[in-house]
Parts: sequence; C-alpha cells; structure tokens
Amino acid sequence: MGSYTPNYFRKGLLPLIVLSLLKEKDMYGYQLVKEIAEQSGGVITTQEGALYPILYSLSKAGYISEQTVKVHTRQVRVYYHLEPEGEDHLSQLLYEYYQVEDAMKNLLPGGITK
Repeated sequence: MGSYTPNYFRKGLLPLIVLSLLKEKDMYGYQLVKEIAEQSGGVITTQEGALYPILYSLSKAGYISEQTVKVHTRQVRVYYHLEPEGEDHLSQLLYEYYQVEDAMKNLLPGGITK
C-alpha cells in the first residue's frame, strides 16, 4: 500500500497539535509526546527529537514561551506555555485546517473503510 503511514501528515500537523495541547495546560517535551500518542489513540506518534525543532520555531515566533523548573536535585524540565500570540495563531491554523478538511471531503470518495 505504499510507504505512507498515518504519520505522513504529522510534520504539518504537529504545530497545530502542540498549540492545541498547550491551550489546555503547560507541558514539557516528553509530556507532549505522550499526550499526542494517548489523545490520538496511537494514530499520531512522534519522538522528542522531531518535536523539539517545532517547539523552538514556535518559541522563536513568540507563540509559546519556556520556563525551566527544577524537579530533582540535578534534573530540570522545560515547560512550554501558550502565549496570546500563540492562541491567535492556533485560531488561524484551526480555520485553515477545517477549510482543508471540508475541501478533502468534497474531493475524496465517501465513506472510510479499514
């Protein structure tokens, strides 16, 4: 059936997913990885290494901020927080996503088979 997997669209969707999850609460990288897998029922998965470039670009754009929190004597976690600019960007991404989703429904044959 080709080399495409359900994660084929992952790269383009991850910023939308990350901003959406951060709207719920602040999270650190590994927590985001786990939440993405859990809330998608395992359909969408990613590794921390693939997630961090997205987090860095969202941070650089001012959509999210970072806070380092000491959790043990020698361990820190970087929590990510959705900024107001990120909420605006999330709204725009959601609008674009639903436009594409509606267009795809018109382009593809009806019904989903497994």
